[in-house]
Amino acid sequence: MGEIRDFKIDRCTSMQVRVKKPLTVDEYAKQGMEMLKYYESGPWPSHVTELKKTKYPIEAYAAGLAAGKTMWAAGSAKIRYVYTGFIARRTRDGKISELHFRVWQPSGYLYSTEKLRKLMDFADKYGLGLLEIAGQQGLMIISIRPEVADEAVDYLRNVVGTDIGATGDTIRELAACVGPALCEFALYDTLEARDRFMTHPKIYEWMSNQLFPFKFKAKFSGCPFDCTRAVHRADFGFIGVWVGAPEVDQELLRKKIEAGEVDPARLAANCPSGAITWDPEKKELKIDGTRCKKSMHCIRAAYPAIKPGKERKIAVVVGGHVKGRFGGKMGKPLAVVNSVEEAMDWVVKTVESWTEYMEKGVVKHKDRIGDFIMKVGFKKYVTEILGLKEEKKPTLHPSLRAGAVLDDEERTMWANWASKLVEEYFGRRP
Repeated sequence: MGEIRDFKIDRCTSMQVRVKKPLTVDEYAKQGMEMLKYYESGPWPSHVTELKKTKYPIEAYAAGLAAGKTMWAAGSAKIRYVYTGFIARRTRDGKISELHFRVWQPSGYLYSTEKLRKLMDFADKYGLGLLEIAGQQGLMIISIRPEVADEAVDYLRNVVGTDIGATGDTIRELAACVGPALCEFALYDTLEARDRFMTHPKIYEWMSNQLFPFKFKAKFSGCPFDCTRAVHRADFGFIGVWVGAPEVDQELLRKKIEAGEVDPARLAANCPSGAITWDPEKKELKIDGTRCKKSMHCIRAAYPAIKPGKERKIAVVVGGHVKGRFGGKMGKPLAVVNSVEEAMDWVVKTVESWTEYMEKGVVKHKDRIGDFIMKVGFKKYVTEILGLKEEKKPTLHPSLRAGAVLDDEERTMWANWASKLVEEYFGRRP
């Protein structure tokens, strides 16, 4: 890490102030190793003991612990014919280097024992003997020794049967909920949908390169609970929905009410759209399918007496993200389809136009797809880029909340729509 100057400038007085001379990395490591003994001394299982069984540079961890900051800094590396999927880092003194491989995981993160053993053998042979199951990006992180990186990529592809990817301006995340594998609420097969999306010729081509203005994410949620947060975090999201009202088993619902498991009055009161009515005399619950917003509240409270409707569909939303040039955006509803394959042409057209508009100078580097749609206008995006018919009503997500960003065209669209409603119901314009 080297030594820092003995003086610093005080911001208030603009005078030089003597500071304590910092230690070197080796001196921090010596102190840190003493600290690590404490973490191995208790009766509980120690992460330090487990790390020492691997090839992880425990001295770097100890130095960071003593210094109160990480001893790792950004590094650089080059792998033959590989343009994405790895991140290099080194210790501040330059003595230790490693690569982080981002390894694609199977849909739903469901592994066979054989596949896991192959990954563990891979980590032992080429890496530090560690696997990191990362949460947010849905990828497995395996630390690799830089000198064997070329060979490691070939082994991963040919023996393990997977690949690295998802770093830089490329396809970052293709996340699917566990869907029908474990969840009773799944309205379509999210695992198969992700597999089909991932193996589409264009998607497969884009996964190996960095050609985009910024990162691209797609998420597959089996029901409106949206466990993958497709509405908020996906450039393209696919969410299971149904048409009309939920299915109600009146007899089973009465039994749950009599058992005190369900309060029908509260169920009706908590419906966000007021679609539920309860007849205490007939002991019958009705749901107006034209008003149902698919919040899933009644289903969660009374399942399996109340289930999703039998006519299952997939809602496609586009342009959602948390971080972007113009702030976070919720995905805009684009269409309701029967399968993900129906929407693949829209995905391809969107990505190709997004890249084309960067060449024209309209889209800047670090513009997400939501930023791109905001710049060209949602109406132009839908009618000219995708070639779809213009919607007759506002096509934003039905529940506007903090984080939703409207462009001028959308604000005008909503204002005109609201004015028309006032005129229809009250006979005058506001």
